[in-house]
Amino acid sequence: MRKRIRLFFGLLAFCVTQAPGDTIGFFYALDADLQALKTQAREMGQATRVGSRSVQRLQLDAHTIYAVKMGSGAVETAVSVQALLSRFRCDWAFSIGPAGALSDEMATHQWHRVGSVTAWQTDSQAKTWRTDWTRLPVAVFPSPLQTTSTIAVASGEQFISTTRERDRLQAMTQADAVDMNSFGLALVCADHGVPLFAWKIISDHADETASETFRSFIATYTGEGGKALIEIIRALPANPNDPSSYPVIERLLHEVPTENQLPNDSRS
Repeated sequence: MRKRIRLFFGLLAFCVTQAPGDTIGFFYALDADLQALKTQAREMGQATRVGSRSVQRLQLDAHTIYAVKMGSGAVETAVSVQALLSRFRCDWAFSIGPAGALSDEMATHQWHRVGSVTAWQTDSQAKTWRTDWTRLPVAVFPSPLQTTSTIAVASGEQFISTTRERDRLQAMTQADAVDMNSFGLALVCADHGVPLFAWKIISDHADETASETFRSFIATYTGEGGKALIEIIRALPANPNDPSSYPVIERLLHEVPTENQLPNDSRS
């Protein structure tokens, strides 16, 4: 009997003490966001090559972060995301990147949460993915990601750069912004069952000045999204496998009977 009790609690202690922190997939569009994350997250060895993609491993407190650049276009992004998620299991997927506004009312350099992504170039029945932000267990977002504005994003392979194209796309999709990453990102995350949470910063107005404005935005962007993401990751609750998440189990671990306290059972 005593051996069985000791074995049970020994196995339980081993399981919970071996539990890692949450593992996060970070999908970024701009190098500045990765560099901002690295100001607090520690690089863990060499990057892993998965096909043509390079996946970096970082450590931030108890959390392991796998980071990969999405690439230019939805297909390129899907390849990057698949390279990471097919190799590394992730509890969360976070993404930060720019998007073009589909109306003049949306101000540039403003941040928004992505509520839905529509693949507008697929066919007449465009596919849409939606984000349930209530699943993210973070009560308060840091600046500049604390915005309560949630937008719909139309995503495809085409860079929208005329007012005519912009207005046609907005009328067709009723989206607020357009990008060339979110379609591939949402598709692969959904296939792997990883909850995705993405933020977009408006870089241009998808009009005749879009190319010039976008290049100017890239040149001056300093990675404020990556800096804010550090605080979001740190605000994530304890890993579900951590004994501190379960007070009853944690108490039992501290109350394992000693040899002298175990009952005298001749069958053990």
